[in-house]
Amino acid sequence: MNQVTCECGFEARGAAEGQVVDQVLSHVRSAHPDLVGQVTPDVVRGWIELVPD
Repeated sequence: MNQVTCECGFEARGAAEGQVVDQVLSHVRSAHPDLVGQVTPDVVRGWIELVPD
């Protein structure tokens, strides 16, 4: 399972990397608009951790 945990506590999880990237980018747009443009799909991919299901 792919996972990213935001420092605000939001957690994105998904079997596919792309699902997690989409969730995080959506979260950034709604909760951290000041980071839009800085947080790219490549940046998010670097944050992904592999965790057990």
